[in-house]
Amino acid sequence: MATRQHSAEVHTALLNAARDLIAEIGYSEMSHADIAAMVGIGRTTFYEHFSSKEDVLVELVRRDLPPKTDEIIASVDVALPPDEHLADLARRMVRYVGTDHIGLMLHTDVPHLSQEAQRSISEAHRGLTSEFAGVYREGVMAGVFRNMPPRFAGRMMEQIIMAGGKAVMESSEPGNEVDGIANDTAELLVAAFSVRGS
Repeated sequence: MATRQHSAEVHTALLNAARDLIAEIGYSEMSHADIAAMVGIGRTTFYEHFSSKEDVLVELVRRDLPPKTDEIIASVDVALPPDEHLADLARRMVRYVGTDHIGLMLHTDVPHLSQEAQRSISEAHRGLTSEFAGVYREGVMAGVFRNMPPRFAGRMMEQIIMAGGKAVMESSEPGNEVDGIANDTAELLVAAFSVRGS
């Protein structure tokens, strides 16, 4: 029992170490040896828990992302009209992508991961994807948003939000500029789908 508990504690410590290292040096610079050293274990013990640093990353995202996306979704007033609802979701996502280490990593590193890892990470933010899709459908039915193929609309939303997040990342003072960039991104996103712009 104690051994199983210790193993679980080491497993959690490895995930937390990876999270801290990603925030400090970035995923691409982090190695599995760095993670093991931070926890104070050998590489052999590391491999008893994870097959690679990518494996650690996937589990970390699957652990930390769903609660964060649930928090973002819950923070938006569902009574808002679809265009305001979409704008508020977009603002909150830009703030997250542009300032949180997991959000930053999702933008910069996920495209370079294996297809299997990308699928697993995509599953981790399915709730948020569904929320955006639902708000978009409501807007189409209400005559607020133009009707586009769902996959195209989803990809457009993702790219606009990620562009906003990247602008925050690359700004000289992210903390001071994030709100302005988030507002501009939300305005652009709503305009892209608005029937008034067609």
